[in-house]
Amino acid sequence: MKNVSIAVFSRYALGILAMAMAMLFIYLYRNSFSILAASAYLFLICATDTIYSKIPNIFTVIFITVGFFTNIIISGLPGVLFSVTGFIVGIALLLIPFLMGGMGAGDVKALAALGAFLGPSMTFHIFLYMGCIGGLLGLFFHILSSDIKEEVHHYITSVKTVYLTRNCKLLRAYKNRTTYRFPYATSIAFGYFALIHWGKFL
Repeated sequence: MKNVSIAVFSRYALGILAMAMAMLFIYLYRNSFSILAASAYLFLICATDTIYSKIPNIFTVIFITVGFFTNIIISGLPGVLFSVTGFIVGIALLLIPFLMGGMGAGDVKALAALGAFLGPSMTFHIFLYMGCIGGLLGLFFHILSSDIKEEVHHYITSVKTVYLTRNCKLLRAYKNRTTYRFPYATSIAFGYFALIHWGKFL
């Protein structure tokens, strides 16, 4: 229970940090409509994902619409292709993790919405940053929400049992693990902020 309490605290601390960074970017880049709009969207989805573990479709639909209209106004008909390809790239990049149960549909739609606004290239680099950040955060939350000492002891005991009995069927997965999901919208937000601050991943 203590580990779970720490994980809950960390979850909210992470969400608050992401929202604070979004507000900072809104202030620093208030003259850039692109960064201002993306940061406002990320603020909203981080808030709802942190509090309710959900990204409302209404936010995503509105931001996709804003993305399409913005790119059409800036580039005309080529802007439609820009938004469509960005949207498709956003979905394609997270489709496999979603099908494997690593994240929710809201997270996939959130990156797709960013893709519709920012285009395929920036979406790809956000994905690279968020993959690294999300992996580290996932490991961090696994450690917080699990009894690592008990889990390691379980696997050592299982390996010893298999060695002594030569019966591989006795090697069983640890079933007492308590998992606690962190708000993946924060990884998307941190990926975007990293791209704006440091530039392209590669």
